[in-house]
Amino acid sequence: MYQNYTIGQTEFVLNYNYDLPQNHVARLISDFVDSIPQDVLL
Repeated sequence: MYQNYTIGQTEFVLNYNYDLPQNHVARLISDFVDSIPQDVLL
């Protein structure tokens, strides 16, 4: 079930201080998803 872990394994560090540019497509997608009424999703 678990993969073997080694001390020399590469780490994946997330940068939480990263900010997307205002014209990035991810912001458009986020705005679209946020505009969907919650009762439509539930």
